[in-house]
Amino acid sequence: MNKIIDHCVKSNNKLSNNIYKMTLTGFSKWCLPGKFFNIQIPHCFLRRPMGVFEYGKNSFSFIYKVVGKGTKILSTYKPLDKLNVLIDLGNTFKYKQSFKKPLLITGGSGLGPILSLALLFNKQKIEYDLIVGFVNKTNSYYINEIKKIHPKTIFCTDDGSFGFHGSVVDAIKHHRLLNQYYYCCGSTPMLKAVASNMKSDGQVSLDAHMGCGFGACMGCSIHTKNGWQQICKDGPIFSAKDILWDTIH
Repeated sequence: MNKIIDHCVKSNNKLSNNIYKMTLTGFSKWCLPGKFFNIQIPHCFLRRPMGVFEYGKNSFSFIYKVVGKGTKILSTYKPLDKLNVLIDLGNTFKYKQSFKKPLLITGGSGLGPILSLALLFNKQKIEYDLIVGFVNKTNSYYINEIKKIHPKTIFCTDDGSFGFHGSVVDAIKHHRLLNQYYYCCGSTPMLKAVASNMKSDGQVSLDAHMGCGFGACMGCSIHTKNGWQQICKDGPIFSAKDILWDTIH
């Protein structure tokens, strides 16, 4: 059930040039990998959707990228500051034993939801492969923490300055992982590239500007094989094969 609750900032740490990790204290029983919440930011008309990363008994965190006015304001928040949050939005990643050893793929600001899933897989003793891509070494972040979550993580950069030289798709092909069921979160171009190259189905986490966050405004509608659906209400997790990628921008 959706609730609007004031949460206190526990920490707001800079991870890279424009990447931050914020932890909020408060009600977190709703948290699961894939779920998201909408933050109200002063002087901004629309709330900002954020995907759950780590979560515990009385706190949860998220990773965000400073890209505009709203996230710039968010980056100035300090411990004990309060944020008004609309919680318990969206669906979650799904897992079946038939997926065998799944492949987790992420990059850039899409790290949070996939690492959240990796932590859950660790807890449930589910084996998986993990590929994390960055533009270059300068823009990479959270590397040591990712290695602790999954020591055999395959890192890659577009310019080869860190890890495998190439995109996440190049790394998938190089390591012959095209046939594995996959989970992916990242930029729309990356999601499209992964979906068009993988030989198996998978689940992707889509991002969008949202007017409400719970299906009332139709502002985040997308065209799928199942008709028009809303990222906030029917997603943000979708089967990659259900999305009409040519219509996604």
